[in-house]
Amino acid sequence: AEQAAAELGYPVAAKATGELWRNRPDLTGVRLDLWRPSAVRRAYTDLAEVSGNEVVHIQRMATKGVGCVLRVQDDPSFGSVISFGLSGTIIDLLGDRVYRALPLTEAESVALIDAPRAAPLLDGQTGVPGKTIGEPVDKQALSELAQRISALCDDLPEIRELSVEPILASPRGAEILYARARIGPEPSRFDIGPRRLA
Repeated sequence: AEQAAAELGYPVAAKATGELWRNRPDLTGVRLDLWRPSAVRRAYTDLAEVSGNEVVHIQRMATKGVGCVLRVQDDPSFGSVISFGLSGTIIDLLGDRVYRALPLTEAESVALIDAPRAAPLLDGQTGVPGKTIGEPVDKQALSELAQRISALCDDLPEIRELSVEPILASPRGAEILYARARIGPEPSRFDIGPRRLA
């Protein structure tokens, strides 16, 4: 772990492995902002003990930003559908996600990023007049990422599901921290023409 941290450059993050430890809101399986070898060694020991697994991921620290989620999944009526929303337990509980049929045009990808009710957070707004939480994020980078994912899934129809979560959006761009794909046989649908989600 120390060698990996030295190769990546400090600061780093240490993460427990396995699905049980991914995207947990309590961050039990994660240690962030590790600046020295002794901190990496302690984080490794803690995570290996708590997870029961000696394999621990060491990653370069991402730029801090607003957590976002892009997902592609099959819909029986519309084919492949992309969804976008901000990440977080409360937003998941409220179901604040927007959906569009693939492929996306440039204008549709911009509208996708602006559509969630929580989207003002991307502009640095809290929803309370005069109160901000920081700088606006690079929404163009999020829009381009949505277009790239759309093109990827359009070019490779054997991608049955794709989850890119979390994406950290900051004023300097958008960084993907984790992605997972499920590959399967291309669906056989009778194409009845263009599909639209209202």
